[in-house]
Amino acid sequence: MHLSLRLILPFFMLLASGGICHAQTANTAYEFTPGNKVIFEDDFSQDTIGAFPSKWHISSCNEFYAHDTSNRHLWRVEKDSIDHTLLVMTNGSYLDPNVTNQFYLHDSFALEVDFRFDSPNGGVELVFYPYENPNPCLKERIQVWSSGQLRRDISSGSRFEKALGKYPVPFAKNTWHHFAMAYKKGAADFYIDGTLVTPLPDCGFSPYGVSIGSHNLVSYKHFRITTGANSYDFAKILTGSTLVTHAINFDVNKSVINADGMAFLAQLAQFLRANPFLKLEIDGHTDGDGDADANMKLSQERADAVKKQLESVGIDGSRLIPVGFGLTKPKVPNATPEGKAENRRVEFVKQ
Repeated sequence: MHLSLRLILPFFMLLASGGICHAQTANTAYEFTPGNKVIFEDDFSQDTIGAFPSKWHISSCNEFYAHDTSNRHLWRVEKDSIDHTLLVMTNGSYLDPNVTNQFYLHDSFALEVDFRFDSPNGGVELVFYPYENPNPCLKERIQVWSSGQLRRDISSGSRFEKALGKYPVPFAKNTWHHFAMAYKKGAADFYIDGTLVTPLPDCGFSPYGVSIGSHNLVSYKHFRITTGANSYDFAKILTGSTLVTHAINFDVNKSVINADGMAFLAQLAQFLRANPFLKLEIDGHTDGDGDADANMKLSQERADAVKKQLESVGIDGSRLIPVGFGLTKPKVPNATPEGKAENRRVEFVKQ
């Protein structure tokens, strides 16, 4: 893939208008919602332990490694002590997701990744490929380290590095964190663990692709890109249309709602308060993996969890009817990971 200017965005900040956007950690609402169509998703659960991740390829940033099989250990799939499947990366390595369309990011998209520092001096990077600057010699990297230090690293004929400051809360080794980014027509919001850390009204570029990278040992256990509107039209429920969301996600075989799901349900609860006579059926759906009976039970537990969360924020439970459908109503074939991701969903239907 021909790559133009490589611009690497940090998890916590970006350079904007010649200045620095500082992290915001106090009393900041978490309003992130993913897009309504899955472009790419990988939790590495389908990969062989110890192997190269099957849904990724070596970035052209790493063409040297592509011809040096001795370095394939830089990327490997492992399991941790509680049976999470994860991708371990190290040593300045970069990978691109296998997406058929080279220009797969759109005017509106959302990106999510779970990450963990496995060494005391690790660094995590996201590499975005913008349309704007065709100069392949210009490389700009903004990095975040496990110490909390933010650093700008630019290579354009000569090398230039500059420390930009420190995030106020350093990351503990072997602790998982959730990063989420919502991009819409040049504006981007960045979230960590349920907190909006950097709103960026104008990030100055339109990306068409992305890589993940690392320095020293960093692990990832889930990566997802969605596109479409990063908001939901709750009003369409009133007309009898089914509201489908991929914002409510769960770990494999679990029914604990994640931070993105909590944000979505907070918005839905506000809508329900404004429409006090509205009753909803909450439909839980799984993909086609695993035993049918187990999936039916799991989908019911997930629908029940959604009802319980809405009740906890003041919605009368008599207005909510949770129903689990398991794998019986797929939207699309379960032939690909993206198809399975589309089928793992929660739907809301007016009663």
